[in-house]
Amino acid sequence: MTETSRSLGEFRRPWVRALYGAHVRRYRRAVATTLARLPSADEVTLLAGRELLDRTTLPAGVSLRLYDQESFKVEAKPWADLGARLVTAWWPRRGTESALLVGGVWVPDLLPVAKGILLRLEVLEFVAAIERVMDDVKPHRVALVTGASIAERIARYLAEDRAIPVTAAAWVPSSFALAALWRTLRAREDRLALRQLLRHSRRPAPVRQGRPRIVFTACHTRHFEVVEPLTASLRHDGVNATVLAASVDDTMDARVARVAADGVPCAYFMDYLPRAEARRLVSEMRPLCRRLLHRLDADPEYDALARHGSVRLGRILRRFARNAVGQSVVIARLYLEAAARALDALRPDAVVIASDRRYAERALALAARARGIPVVLFWGASLLSRDRTNTFDVADRLLLIGDHVRAALVEQGLEPSRLTVVGDPRSNAACLVERERLRAQVFADFGLAPGRPLLVLVSKYVSVLFSSEEKEGFYRTVARAVERLGRSHVIVKVHPNEHLALLRDQVRAWGWRDAVLTQSYDIHRLFRAADVAVMVTSMAGVEAMAMECPVVAVQTRGKDFEGGYMPPYVSAGAVDRVDTGDVEALAATLSRLLGDARAREALVARGRTFAAQYLHPVDGRLTERLLEVVAEIRA
Repeated sequence: MTETSRSLGEFRRPWVRALYGAHVRRYRRAVATTLARLPSADEVTLLAGRELLDRTTLPAGVSLRLYDQESFKVEAKPWADLGARLVTAWWPRRGTESALLVGGVWVPDLLPVAKGILLRLEVLEFVAAIERVMDDVKPHRVALVTGASIAERIARYLAEDRAIPVTAAAWVPSSFALAALWRTLRAREDRLALRQLLRHSRRPAPVRQGRPRIVFTACHTRHFEVVEPLTASLRHDGVNATVLAASVDDTMDARVARVAADGVPCAYFMDYLPRAEARRLVSEMRPLCRRLLHRLDADPEYDALARHGSVRLGRILRRFARNAVGQSVVIARLYLEAAARALDALRPDAVVIASDRRYAERALALAARARGIPVVLFWGASLLSRDRTNTFDVADRLLLIGDHVRAALVEQGLEPSRLTVVGDPRSNAACLVERERLRAQVFADFGLAPGRPLLVLVSKYVSVLFSSEEKEGFYRTVARAVERLGRSHVIVKVHPNEHLALLRDQVRAWGWRDAVLTQSYDIHRLFRAADVAVMVTSMAGVEAMAMECPVVAVQTRGKDFEGGYMPPYVSAGAVDRVDTGDVEALAATLSRLLGDARAREALVARGRTFAAQYLHPVDGRLTERLLEVVAEIRA
């Protein structure tokens, strides 16, 4: 059993990437050596990270299982429930620690979704995959390559719980160094976030204006894809809107400035909390944090709750728990104080959040509900996320963009009366512009020569489910196929979680020097202007089909990317699929879609039919519907 591929993307600094690359090469040699030493008569199953083995060195007869493929087979809800229970175990029972109850809000209620996602990515994905393989294989012995990684430690605990002997086969110092580095970086992340909140340059905060008044949150740049058209629609209809943004960086500042330039008052949460008072709050939290940290070591209830069945996970989870009760809770407290002050200053008739994952948006929603202010969650996704960690517990009502996600939420247990399908304002805005005029605008915005085909490539970030090796193969396949097409344009739509500068360097290194990259341009406008969209798998595929843009999926040979959670557009025949590495097939597919109008229209028609269940048409009454929902809540 090997360690896993990185769960949260690629290292950004070149020297760190170089060191990691050297580690991968060394680790592959250790895997090959370990396998070669095993008795040839034994039945061997290797569970591995995709990029951490060289398949050419696998001995004959070794059965290969990959973490990413096993993860796609996991049923999400039980693991989401386990994650919620494990996070709850970090805190005292509700009401037993008065310092955690502020203005009618239990401060730990700001953290469960963000921390649940973290546990899912860094712990529970591996618990599920390893447990599944152990149940299938029923091993007599477990051999860890080094035993340093979280996944290997989990395997040790699961094996020991089943009385299976465990050995660590190799000594790879870089594995232990990498594990220590990752622990350090995770703790450093919250320290930097807290420092940013304290050092935030406060600006004059907006005050309340005429009625009706609605406050929006934007905690990620992609939230503006929902917030911007909604605030524009409200302003057009005479409704006062204010946008509260969570954190400051250059990209967020640019989006805030763009919305403000259109006449919508904008502020950051910390604009409502003076720096001196923020520092005072941090000092006041220190005794509480010490008590919470002491509880993790002294309270037997924590150890009893930090389990999966009979397997004790407390040893692995302790660093996550200590980080939460020692640092994250302080950040959450600052956001809660800022949210309360913003609401008291603005006195809105309603609050609209674009997600319910992050501390800031949950702080605003919970503080609003404590004041009797209606809270609406505009869920701008066409389906539920694979991790199922969103709890949808802080909003009175949810506004949805399609019937499919509504049905999924009802199946998850939400009351149908809380769910209203209103359509997608982003795709609607793109459809309101005549296609040829929109195409001309896109070509002008990117300085593209007219008269050539336009392809949109949707990038995919590296994770446990998609390795850096797969990503490079995807880009190289598309680049070589585009070369064979001749004179055509490609715009790469960069995922919000990717590092733009890093990807730009990688694309050049992969031999694609003339590709145009964008992270902020509206993807719906790109799809409506494009001739073809190329991707691995993405929720954006549904949006492309709704824009009547044919989709080609370039995927790892033999790998199922749907897993019961992603839109099944490959298995449904709504897209054309090509294996990664098959340049000839991709070039032929693209040529056919660009040159054969009947073939293109047939694929567009299949995609349109498939997308209809995910995206509901907007009828121009979005503001009216939003205000109706607010009135219903207040009634």
